[in-house]
Amino acid sequence: MKKKATALMVLFMILSGTFLYAEVTNSEYYPKTMAINRVFPHKDGYRVDYIKSNRTLGTVYCPTEWFQKAAGYGEIVYGQGAQFPYATFYYKDGKIDHFRLYLVSDFNDVSWGVFREENADEKFSISELIIEY
Repeated sequence: MKKKATALMVLFMILSGTFLYAEVTNSEYYPKTMAINRVFPHKDGYRVDYIKSNRTLGTVYCPTEWFQKAAGYGEIVYGQGAQFPYATFYYKDGKIDHFRLYLVSDFNDVSWGVFREENADEKFSISELIIEY
């Protein structure tokens, strides 16, 4: 009788623990993280050079309007560490819903560059971010 009660208790504990792990939460967002090579600040926004999956550089232009309001299209998080700088893009229904740039807080770091392009104003007049992987 004691063995049956112990076996029943163990079985109950195993099954109740399994149900805790069986709950799956599905998010409507799909995050994609990429390393950033360099960031170039400009009066109209940021030029971000990121590392694509084939180890070549891709470039995106991010207007300052995307970062100006809370819960906007873009967000900048400053910090220190070996993982900085990087970017996370959150996809919803196959399009970028919002993104975060995790940048080094020290502007003297090698990840910060000087923007030297002429007539770049039109490159910042975009409404949607398109990333090449």
